Amino acid sequence: MPTVVTHALAGATLAGLCALRPLRAPGMAGWLLLCGAAAMLPDLDVITFKLGIPYASPWGHRGVSHSLTLALIAGGLLAAFGRRWWEQLGLGPLRAFVVLSLAVASHALLDMWTDATHGPALAMPWHQGRFLFDWRPIEGSPLTPSRWLGPKGLRVLRSELLYVWLPCLLLWMARAAWLRGRGEGGR
Repeated sequence: MPTVVTHALAGATLAGLCALRPLRAPGMAGWLLLCGAAAMLPDLDVITFKLGIPYASPWGHRGVSHSLTLALIAGGLLAAFGRRWWEQLGLGPLRAFVVLSLAVASHALLDMWTDATHGPALAMPWHQGRFLFDWRPIEGSPLTPSRWLGPKGLRVLRSELLYVWLPCLLLWMARAAWLRGRGEGGR
């Protein structure tokens, strides 16, 4: 998996692109935080390791919690929870639901680009298969904190910076340029 901070960046970037308002707009900070948290949500399933549930189980890591079904359910619940932020931005309930569902689903998409052995179970509960892309340039993050500071952690950081952070930075820069072109400023 990419690190949870990288998942949050992807969700916040998606939120920023779908709410093209200045960053100082009322509700924008809450909206970005909500979408960033939504993108981290599927990894709450790491608790299954402590419960003795195997990785390959449909209920294990990257199982049902990484499914598109869960993304839709969570998107709906989070849209209801975050109503004050998306209303301040003038997004509307359907757009908020779609963006939040996509933020949750972005987690599985990033996981599909890792060098992991088990991909996310996107089609749960209807299909228990796990999915990974053929090209997987992102180094999977270690699940044990002690390995984050070693050579493996550096490889993870390097791959995430190149394949996630850099594209997100470019999207944020394009967003700021577009807002400046509209006379709204990028901040």
